[in-house]
Order: sequence, then C-alpha cells, then structure tokens
Amino acid sequence: MRLRRELPRLTRPDDRRAFGSEALKRPAQHAGESGSIRPPPLDAARGYPLPLSLADVGPTGSWRLRVRITLLGLACGLVAPGIALAQETGPRIHAGAGLGGLFSEIRGGPNWHDPNAKESSFAINGELLLASPVPARLTEGLDPLYRWVFQPRPHLGFTANTAGNTSKGYFGLTWTTFLARDLFRPGDGLRFDFLFGGSINDGLHDRRLPDRKDLGGNLLFHVGGEIGYQFDRNWSVSLFLDHDSNAGTAKRNQGLNSLGLRLGYAL
Repeated sequence: MRLRRELPRLTRPDDRRAFGSEALKRPAQHAGESGSIRPPPLDAARGYPLPLSLADVGPTGSWRLRVRITLLGLACGLVAPGIALAQETGPRIHAGAGLGGLFSEIRGGPNWHDPNAKESSFAINGELLLASPVPARLTEGLDPLYRWVFQPRPHLGFTANTAGNTSKGYFGLTWTTFLARDLFRPGDGLRFDFLFGGSINDGLHDRRLPDRKDLGGNLLFHVGGEIGYQFDRNWSVSLFLDHDSNAGTAKRNQGLNSLGLRLGYAL
C-alpha cells in the first residue's frame, strides 16, 4: 500500500485555524488508493483560504486584536467627554473669546533643562496662548472629538537657560481637553494639553563640546504635553514636559528635553 500525505479536512473553526504551518507539522496520514487530498475552498478574490472570524486568527492574534480594540474604545470614551467639558470650565479657547478676543491664556514657571544630561541646569519658561482662529459656530453640531481636532490654540513661548546653556523660542498649536471636572469643588477640573510645532535655539552646532548638546541645527521640531489642575475659570497649575529634535534630518540629533512646573492664568 502506498503512503500518501493528506491535508486535514476543514470542518470546524479549529481546523481552519490549524491549516497552513500547523497542518504541515502533523504526521502524514495513511490513505488507501482511493484516498484523495481535499483542500479547503479557496477565496475567489484572493486565491487562498481566509479566517472567517476572530477565532480563526488563532488565540494569540485574536487576543491582541481584542485588546487593541478595547484600548482604542476606552481612549475615545475618556477623551470625548472631556472635550465637551472643556467648553464649560477652564480657559476660553474659541475665536473672539479671552482678552480682546485674541489672547486666551498665559503660562510660565521654572524648568529643569536637559534633566540628568549634558546641559542639566535651571531655566525659566513662559508661554502665551491665543484664542483658536476657528470660530465656534463653524464646529457647532460636530462630534466633540472633531471640535477638539479643529479648534487648537496657537502658542508662542520661550525657555531661557540661566546657566548659559541652550535657550529657545518656540511656536505651534495646543490642543486642550478636560479629563474631569468638579473634583473637589464646583468649577475645578483635571486638564490635559498636547502641543506640536517648531523651535529656534541658540545652541552650538559647529563644534563638539563635552558640556553642550549638538542638536544638529537651530530650527527643530517641538512637541510637548502638559497635565494640570484647573482651580477655576482662570487659575491652573500643571506639570509640563517638552522635547526638541530634528527628527533625524541632520547627521547629529542629540535632542533636548525639559521638565517644569507652570502656573497658568486664563485671560
């Protein structure tokens, strides 16, 4: 009797999952002369069998997919309500709001410049946020998430190093959302800000010094985040972290970080 290798018959989801590398690891089965190989039905468009459900991608792939979907759902569920709360407490972010209809908020405080690195020293940070250039009427009726995306506030800021190391000015956009409100008293809240833009620094890049960063250039990308407590409509205190880098566009890219505490006042 001649030995022939027969592919498994795919009658259950477990069998479909096993098809492929799993099936090739199984011992060859004995079949008679009338035995035949019965491959699974092929997908007409792609020419090979495809998983039919989450279970068909295997236990590991199914678990990872479910975790990613769950985390994405939780993130949206946490951020979207907070975006709506931003309209009820904290700084006025819409066009025409704030001081003179233009200025929204000022923030500033001490910074730990380049923590535990070459230029580790003390610096002073200051920032001015303008009202969003997008009028609130243009985003009325939109989902809170879309209103948040389309209504960032422009910002202008500086970080002045007190030890003679690298100082910078920066510019860009700030997106603000409130994660919670009325935590300890009516009108307070927990706020999160994300900022992105560019920065101009006075660093030394034409020579390598043991106590100075080579940032690869004077014009860099600037990104940061801030989480703070809003006492009322006007006052807030927050923890601020930012990073400057050329994103690998230059030969040298040592990057520069700052960590600071800031006091804010909405105008």
